[in-house]
Amino acid sequence: MSQDETFEISYTFRTDKKTAFEMWTNPGRFSSWLGPDGAEMTFITANVVEGGTSLWTMTTPDGLTKFGQINFKTIQPDDLLIYTQNFCDKDGNFIKAPFSATYPDYLLTTIRFSEEENATTVKVKWEIFGNANPQERQTFTEMKEIMKTGWTASFQKLETLLK
Repeated sequence: MSQDETFEISYTFRTDKKTAFEMWTNPGRFSSWLGPDGAEMTFITANVVEGGTSLWTMTTPDGLTKFGQINFKTIQPDDLLIYTQNFCDKDGNFIKAPFSATYPDYLLTTIRFSEEENATTVKVKWEIFGNANPQERQTFTEMKEIMKTGWTASFQKLETLLK
C-alpha cells in the first residue's frame, strides 16, 4: 500500500483506553460524536462483533442523507478495531459514495488505542480496500485534507463528551 493510498490521523484524549474503546463500539455513543458539526447519525442495525455488520444513516447540515455499512474484521477490546466500510442504500445494498462518483468503494479502517499517563491516544488509519481504479485512488489522495478536517471535528466533539 503506497502512502497515497493511506490516510492516518491520531488524537490524544484524557481518558482511559476502556472508555475510549467504548466510544467506538457502543453504537449510541459512536453516533453522538462521529461526523461533521451539525450532522445527525443513528444506527439502523448494530452487530459489533467480529464478522458482524452495522448499518448507519447520517444526515448532514446540507440536507444530504447517507447510509453506510461497517463490517467488523477484528475486535480486540480496548486495543484494536479493524473494519471495512462502504456506502449503501437504506437496505444495505452497496452504492457509490453520494458525494463523489470517483471515491473508492471500500475503505479498511484500523483504530489502535494506546494508554499513557491518564491519557489514551487513538490512531486511525484509512486504506483503500479491494479494487480501485486510478481515478478513485486520485480522488482519495485529493480528499485527505477534507478527511483531516472531518476527523478533527469529530475528535473535538468526542473530547467534549469525555469531559
